This record gives sequence, structure tokens and C-alpha cells, in this order.
Amino acid sequence: MKTWLKGTAALVALTTGAALAGCAQGGGEGGKTELSFLMWGDGGDSETAYQDVIDAFEEEHPDITINAEFFNTNDYQNILSTRMSGGAGPDVYGIDYGNIPDFIQDGFAADLNEGGDYLDKLTEEARAETERYAEDGGAYNVPISLSGNGIIYNQALFEQAGIAEEPKTKGELIDACEKLLAAGITPFAMSAQDNWWPQFIVYYALAENGADESTADAMLAGEETFSDNEAWAESLDFVKELVPYYMPNPLGTSQTAAQSAFLSGEAAMFPATWILNDARTSGVEAGYMNFPTVDEVPDDMWGTYQVRWGVNPSNGNQEAAQEFINFFFQDEIYLDFISKVRLFPVTTTVEVDETIDPLFPDMAESWEGKRFISLFSPADTEIQNELLVVMQNIIGGQQTTEEGLAQLDGALENLLASK
Repeated sequence: MKTWLKGTAALVALTTGAALAGCAQGGGEGGKTELSFLMWGDGGDSETAYQDVIDAFEEEHPDITINAEFFNTNDYQNILSTRMSGGAGPDVYGIDYGNIPDFIQDGFAADLNEGGDYLDKLTEEARAETERYAEDGGAYNVPISLSGNGIIYNQALFEQAGIAEEPKTKGELIDACEKLLAAGITPFAMSAQDNWWPQFIVYYALAENGADESTADAMLAGEETFSDNEAWAESLDFVKELVPYYMPNPLGTSQTAAQSAFLSGEAAMFPATWILNDARTSGVEAGYMNFPTVDEVPDDMWGTYQVRWGVNPSNGNQEAAQEFINFFFQDEIYLDFISKVRLFPVTTTVEVDETIDPLFPDMAESWEGKRFISLFSPADTEIQNELLVVMQNIIGGQQTTEEGLAQLDGALENLLASK
């Protein structure tokens, strides 16, 4: 586990958020400190895994109560931002990497170096991520899980469609999709009604087409635009090419419905590894493969820290919040959590293998020698929101790639003008 990862990873936009209402200044009944915890979640095993950690922490720390809230991924970001701006933000919360610069600037994120003993356990790459966007060397976020991103697929449906080998190139993937359609099977559990969901597809293509952190740096320096960037053009073209293999009526289909189609055996592929736990629960005979979006097998792939946490310095509960995160990263507690959510750890003291999930060795082998990439454009809310609109428009046939790139350039111009 310590040798297969090369490079660094950043948390994607895919990920959305979760929120927790809190008790300012830690005042609670009976003199207890009350911590508020905010995370995105749509129920299921992941939410249960968080709650199990909270229950264990409260049992060991009877002087601290944690009030946890989980919000639908579609609503989380707005809820978190609104609460933070209104002075009622949670003590511990899930943070998207795109929010980190603003949260640091606005004073919503505490420096975790103060009391964060767990930071010493992190891998070199994860420790570097804690300082992302920090000009003062502070650690304003902590990644808690890692995964190379790829496709979880239904092995039985592949066999039914006559797909004998996992696709390794874009051409092989399109061929597999055609075979699935011919067998009456929806190839991808992908839809576009929920605007955060379609972006998953473009991130795979961007990493494999050569976009990386230098792309974002060049845009921020005014040296490059979306329209001038070949990787962005090819990636949006790929999104459009894959639309016939999405759920029928993608703009009218929710992410929840798409996920249910995969878990019930109606759709063959799910473009995110976090479905693995639910797939096991649903009895899907799951396989894993990297997501091929180009004509040759690439050296780079989209990989992410699936979740990051931040701590709010405004409620007077930083000491208790740090105590909770230190508890979370205790080896026994952390391994139990990672096992339940079926993700890879970010510490040097915990390793996972096939005893956690039979697919883990296959996933680790698939990532061997790959460079994990996920930061493709400036981390800015306006650009991110514009991308979500563009993705829906392209999938719905309402916009060409060129028009979408021009729209993103408009957001980039606004960002540069504001600096």
C-alpha cells in the first residue's frame, strides 16, 4: 500500500458536502462541550460508519457530545456556506478542495497544526495536501481517505453481453458499451439531472488527456484559456461521445435513480469507486477497472482524496474538535472506519488488503505506477458552477464543446478581473 501511489491527489468537485449545526462556544447541558459535525451523505453505510466513530468517541469522552448532521449531496455545499457566512457554522465539517482558499481567507478554517498529533501519521502526499492553498504553511484541511478513481462494474452483466476482457482504451470501452446496449443493458449508471454528478466523467478524461495542476496555474497566470486547451476540448468531446450510453433521458434522471439502476442490475457500470460498499450490500458481483477515455493506455489517472475535514475556529471548540480528529485517526478506529467505507487510508500506520474487500488488490495493481491527478482548473466557485452548467448543456445537446469552452472562459475572465 505504501508503494503504488506516485504524485499527489486533490479532492474533486464531485464531491459535494455535508453540514452540521453547532453550539457556539461549546456550551452544553451539564457542562458538556457540544461539537457540531457536518458531512454530506445520502444515508447508507458511509453515514453509519461516521456515526459509529462518533458513538465510540462519546463513550470514551463523556464530557463531549457530538451533534451530527448529514445532508444530501445536492444541498450540502449551499448549507455549509450559508451557515459559515451566518456565523452558525459547524465545528468539524467536510470541505471541498475548491472551497479551501475562500475558507482560509474568510477565517472559516483553523490551522490544524495546533493540536493535530494525527498529522504526523499522514503519508508524505497527504501531509502536503493539508497545506494546499496555505501561504503561511498552515494545515487548513486534513484528507481522511484516498482512492484512485475508476469504474465499478457488474461482472455478470459484462458476461451476459459477451465482454470477455476489461476495456483498456476508449475504443474498447465504446465497443463494450455497444455490446451492452445490444444485450438490452444500460452501459453507464450516469445521469445529469443533479448538476454535480456529470462532472465525474470529464475529470477522468482531463487527467488522461494531460490536464494537471500546471493547467490551473497557467490559467491563473492569464497564460491559457479553456478554449486554447486541447485537453479540455478533447475531454468535453468525450463527454458528448459517451451520452448515448448514459441512462435514458439523462437530464430527467436523478443521480439516485442512476445509482439504483446499477445496484439493481439494470446498468452495468458506475463511474465512481465509492459505490463499492453499496454494491456489496446489494449483492452485485463487482469488478474494478480504470476508466479508459483515450486511445492508448495512459500513465496518468484521476485520483482523489475522497473526503477532507476542516475545523471552524469561530465556536471556541477547537481543542475538542482536535481531540475528535485525533481519536478518529487512532489505528484501530481508523482501520474500522476505512474498512466500512471501503476506501484506502491516508496514514502510514494503517494498511488494507483483500480482507477488507476482495477488489482491493486488483485496484492497487491497476494504480501501480500511475500518477494521480485531479486539479485541472482554478479552484474557484464561479468556474466550478459554470462547469456544472456546461456539462448539463452538452449532455442535453444544448451546447457544443466550443460554446461550453467559451462559457468557461467567461468565468475565467471574471476571476482574473477580480484579482
